[in-house]
Amino acid sequence: MTSLASRTARAQDRASRAFVLRLGLAYLGLYSTVLAAALVTLALRIGEVDPAHKEVGLAVVSSLGALVALFANPLFGRLSDRTTSRFGRRRPWLVGGVLGGAAGLAVVALVPSLPAIAAGWCFAQLSFNATIAALAATIPEQVPVEQRGLVSGVAGFSQRLAVPVGSAAAALLAGSAAVFLLPAAVAVALVVLFAVTLRDRPAPPGQPPFTAREFWGSFWTDPRSHPDFGWVWVTRFLTYFAAVAPAPYLAFYLSDRLGTSRASLAATVALLTTMNYGLSALTSALGGWYSDRISRRKPFVTGAALLLTAGLGVLAAADGLPLVYVAQALLGIGSGLYFAVDMALSTQVLPDSATVAKDLGVINSADVLPQVVGPALAPLLLGIGDGSNYTALYVFTMVFGVAGAMTVTRVRGVR
Repeated sequence: MTSLASRTARAQDRASRAFVLRLGLAYLGLYSTVLAAALVTLALRIGEVDPAHKEVGLAVVSSLGALVALFANPLFGRLSDRTTSRFGRRRPWLVGGVLGGAAGLAVVALVPSLPAIAAGWCFAQLSFNATIAALAATIPEQVPVEQRGLVSGVAGFSQRLAVPVGSAAAALLAGSAAVFLLPAAVAVALVVLFAVTLRDRPAPPGQPPFTAREFWGSFWTDPRSHPDFGWVWVTRFLTYFAAVAPAPYLAFYLSDRLGTSRASLAATVALLTTMNYGLSALTSALGGWYSDRISRRKPFVTGAALLLTAGLGVLAAADGLPLVYVAQALLGIGSGLYFAVDMALSTQVLPDSATVAKDLGVINSADVLPQVVGPALAPLLLGIGDGSNYTALYVFTMVFGVAGAMTVTRVRGVR
């Protein structure tokens, strides 16, 4: 049977440089808002509102938001696949999602209440994931297979660059509502720019009714019928867990374990995050290009998972800032290698051209799930012994990195 990737590749012209540039800018704008909030500014905001219970507060808010995102991404992907609007399948969800996400972040920024922050963050996750699902679907629809490493690298570069951009804003605008509102405004502008220039078509008319079966089917793609799809999902879950699950606790790690002062905490987090994600962005861009040159994806994933494991091991043993910088370098290069080929690998195992956004949404749930499980497990691991057992947290996470290096070898249809 001819794969979806092969069929679409023959039907597509090469994506233009203008399209790739606009796509990269849309990813940059979107993720500078989402990731910077998830990894840096949300923790600082909760610390301001409820400093006595900041760890538990962050765990609850992060888990709730990630749980919403877990279901929102594939559901909105399914709805996007079925959209017959004259504005196209993807465009309404791109624009509507980013506007809703900006509104949710406004609540986080302006209402000094933990329940309000949780509600605003959940609404932001719900909305932004509609945009993420539609944005990801444009890659297999607009980009041929032989160019997807490059485009995956550009998307990865933008996602990784987004965090230092957002972290720099956090350091400059700390304590101000603009730390959430300014990145949200930039996201709206760049996603709308991409949407209005997108060659988008509506879904074919006469779509069947959206039944309960269709609804529940939004969250599932049978790995028995599509084993490569299943193994890519498992690999993404494991690798993302190693890359992002402990990341929201960096600020607490620095203050509680290394004694970093509150006055310098935001700047130190910004510097470490900039180094990590700057290296990741550079590695992602170069790795995606080189992946196309050699027509290989899996070796990049294996190398990425092993580097992530090494970086977590250094964090587990670190007793001062110099080793934390070494760890962040390893984590940055490792995550960059993974993001270089992540999207390309995912689009090459999709089972059906009619459900591209839904199936990518199911795969995307593998990077959201660690954001649910990680914050829920982190307080339990930190509570071992003296109550700040970051060694246990990082050693536990290392196991996922090792497993990710192994599961990608089970993918048979992609080299």
